[in-house]
Amino acid sequence: MRFLPKQDNFFVLFRGVSTDLQSIVTVFREFSDDFSDFENYSKKAKDIEHSADQKIHDIISALNKTFITPFDREDIYMLASNLDDIVDLIENVIQNVYLFNVKEKIPAITAFTPLISAGADNIEKLMACLEKQKYTKELMDAKIYMHKLEDQGDEIFSNALRDLFTDHHDPVEIIKLKDILERLERIMDKYQKVSDIIEGIIVKST
Repeated sequence: MRFLPKQDNFFVLFRGVSTDLQSIVTVFREFSDDFSDFENYSKKAKDIEHSADQKIHDIISALNKTFITPFDREDIYMLASNLDDIVDLIENVIQNVYLFNVKEKIPAITAFTPLISAGADNIEKLMACLEKQKYTKELMDAKIYMHKLEDQGDEIFSNALRDLFTDHHDPVEIIKLKDILERLERIMDKYQKVSDIIEGIIVKST
């Protein structure tokens, strides 16, 4: 079935992905606070990741069936792909703590948790701006805030990496923890990327 021009199906689908992002961030906060029962948290995160994957599949499927889209087809694909990456990366962090059998929580996980949570909340604000398709002060504020969060993530990552090579001497342990740190930092990069994509879409439509 082909959608009608300018129909809001895509916005509904994107809101669904944003909801899954909020759900996996909630699991991540609980995982970070508890830092035990990793198998259970890994399963919860994997279930949400599968749900988000299905919604991304639905977006791509709708994209292939729709003649007139609410904004550029390439932008729809990029936005969907980068939102999917955020969910995947959060799931990866939880999964790898479980798979790597990490016993002690590194401080960076605690430090990144509020940033990851704030980023997900900010994505919801950006999604609301996207649906309006107008360049507003709300959009500008959300963009500035996301950039601030990404900068804070970079600083945490740099300090954590220095501490990792200072405090740990087992090469295998360093490899495991470095992988986790890099994924945490990439989550914030992806938030910034989504912010840039949404701003670009709105600029084109105004």
